[in-house]
Amino acid sequence: MEPFKIIDEDIAYVELYDDFIISSIKDDIVFDIEELNWFLMIFDKYYPDKKFGYIGNRIFNYNLNPTTYLTSSFHDRLSAMAIVYYSEIGRETALYEKSFFKKPFSVFDNIEEAKSWIYEILKK
Repeated sequence: MEPFKIIDEDIAYVELYDDFIISSIKDDIVFDIEELNWFLMIFDKYYPDKKFGYIGNRIFNYNLNPTTYLTSSFHDRLSAMAIVYYSEIGRETALYEKSFFKKPFSVFDNIEEAKSWIYEILKK
């Protein structure tokens, strides 16, 4: 399956699919409210009337303010979030962040498992 749109900006490389987004936030980004607002704009533009999932592909090192999850949890159509990690520290960080997101949230060690999980959540 190919993405219907790719966005490659300073903040992130984002692949948009029919039912989910795969995002790789770039090295040394400090992800806070401004960066979250950029993503919310993408959500609203490309998924205006459809539920979707978000897959965070954590291939780069960046800093995240975990309270941004509190705001993103309120986005009506964002149904689930999956984080793909590549190190034990990455897994532990994602599990900590899980407590801030108020919708289905899971952590995986590969993209394919994350996609399958997102599809299962969206079926419900």
